[in-house]
Amino acid sequence: MHTVTIKIPDELSSQEVSLSIARQLYEKELVSVEQAAKLAGIEETEFITSELPKDQAETWSKIKYRTAEDAVQEQIRRQRYTGLNKEKLDRLRDELDIQEPLELLLSQLNK
Repeated sequence: MHTVTIKIPDELSSQEVSLSIARQLYEKELVSVEQAAKLAGIEETEFITSELPKDQAETWSKIKYRTAEDAVQEQIRRQRYTGLNKEKLDRLRDELDIQEPLELLLSQLNK
């Protein structure tokens, strides 16, 4: 990490300047939330709740603390995935008239 020294007017605190810089760098997608919080000298959750717009903070909190299973279920809902249609898959297999054993086909996926 680089160290930069700047002179600021007496009416501004170093905390205010650090927060402003961190917020702007985050908004320009030059740093992550974690990096912005560290730069501002505050906890990540504090940066999220106090420095991000309310809708972004809520979205970030939902994403940050969800489980892998929650993420998978969200993708399933988003993509309206209904699972495999076994009848359609069987019909497609029969139409393609695949003669090779399944093991041989699967082994070719790793090549």
